[in-house]
Amino acid sequence: MERIGVGIIGVGLFGENHARLYRQDPRTKLVGLCDLNTVRADALARELGVGFVTGSAEELLAREDIQAVSIATPDFAHTGLALAALARGKHVLCEKPLATSAAEARQVCRVAAEAGRTLMVDFHNRFNPPFLQAKAQIDEGEIGRVRFIHMRLSDTLYVPTRMLSWAGRSSVAWFLGSHCVDLVRWLTGAEVARLYARSTSGVLARRGIDTADLIVATLDLSDGGVAVIENCWILGDNAPSVVEFQAHIVGTEGHINISAAPSQMITVSADEGHRALDVLAVQNTHGRLTGFAIESIRHFVDVLCGEARLLVDGRDGVAATRVICAIEESVRVASPVELTVDWP
Repeated sequence: MERIGVGIIGVGLFGENHARLYRQDPRTKLVGLCDLNTVRADALARELGVGFVTGSAEELLAREDIQAVSIATPDFAHTGLALAALARGKHVLCEKPLATSAAEARQVCRVAAEAGRTLMVDFHNRFNPPFLQAKAQIDEGEIGRVRFIHMRLSDTLYVPTRMLSWAGRSSVAWFLGSHCVDLVRWLTGAEVARLYARSTSGVLARRGIDTADLIVATLDLSDGGVAVIENCWILGDNAPSVVEFQAHIVGTEGHINISAAPSQMITVSADEGHRALDVLAVQNTHGRLTGFAIESIRHFVDVLCGEARLLVDGRDGVAATRVICAIEESVRVASPVELTVDWP
């Protein structure tokens, strides 16, 4: 079988995961890397044996030996790149969010459909074992109809202050809330009909980062259920894990509790200090990349090879974007926001 030529736009934390999977998968050929930080891209290219590196997305997309691209740039820099890739006839795997406005998300979805190209949004928590198991139990009717979800996904201060150089151009709702919104829709099969959100600020602002410290949103669902989403990225850096992820799902006949923080299963204490290791999201298993953040990328390849049906598409990206936009609007106006459920 002829291998699929792939390019990566953005080779930071998650872009590197994409690159390593494509380099390892025998069905794909990693043709090129693109990043404004060409020093970083060059270093990864040397390690993986990739011959083409550029700081220009246009230059990478012009290559005819690239049939698909992963877009792993900051939250605010997805739409233009996705549209440019689709215009060049490429299949697109885009990190969440698909866009930061509903109109732009719909535009990307429409262009992908018109071009006849695969568009997937990387909501990798749909591949996260605890949530996969919860989805199976819900679909089997084990807890009856879901009536309430309380989901908390938070990060320590390390993320907006040191891991991300662009936190001030995004928000905790886009960076973390997108995952929660998608999970609520996926787990319940319902849309968000109405929501009310509040935020607090000050901790990050005092560090020169102009974005909210935390956002809490109450979502009224189209099936009568309710979800509460908490997203915070000012947890203390001395927390046992960079990520805190918990969910409580209540049904008419039972409930499910989930602790999904990827770094709480194993900790290592040595002379240089104490640290937690991620063994769920990305792991090297006897030389083969595994983990739910890898399986979502591998699923994209499965789809392109005709081996699987696409599980998370552009419509899911549009839905999450609509809800996050409404959350930010509710924070701005300090009142509830209605959403049309029967959106196209």
